[in-house]
Amino acid sequence: MTRPLLACCAAALLLAACASPPPAAPEKPGERPLPEPPSLGLFSRIRVPDGHEPALQLAARGVQIFRCERVGKDYEWRFRQPEAALIDAQGQAVGRHGANFSFEHRDGSRLLGTVVAHDRAASSDTLPWLLLSAKSFGNGAFGGISFVQRVNTHGGMPPANCAAAEANRLLRVDFSADFVFYRPGG
Repeated sequence: MTRPLLACCAAALLLAACASPPPAAPEKPGERPLPEPPSLGLFSRIRVPDGHEPALQLAARGVQIFRCERVGKDYEWRFRQPEAALIDAQGQAVGRHGANFSFEHRDGSRLLGTVVAHDRAASSDTLPWLLLSAKSFGNGAFGGISFVQRVNTHGGMPPANCAAAEANRLLRVDFSADFVFYRPGG
């Protein structure tokens, strides 16, 4: 390489190194950054009202339970309840999600949710995304939570119909989702 070309390359490398962001500060033990709110479409119905901030995000892995019931002349799979483990970012089970949109954390705190809005999922075999208003009980991880979003869903929906021979049969459909828990911001 010629001397001018070598000087040019060295200058370019030096500028690139200066433009790099500084390394992130190490995380303090027991301190975790707050989750980012999920990226939603411009017209999403499941936006959390202003004044609320994400406090916790947990993954859910489990099943949605349906029962084959008669509806008029036909039979359909009707939703009964979910059964799912709630898993933290380290892959540890920290609670469970169950009937009536309930959430229980291993620290004893609990939530009961009510569906406020939903967005369609990308496919018919996938659960819709939800916005839940929540009532919290206890002072642990779920203390003060006022809204919950169910996002990033996979699976969980039954076939469209069932047969008369399947009446009252239960069907367990695997699903996964992320739940983002919100508290009023300060």
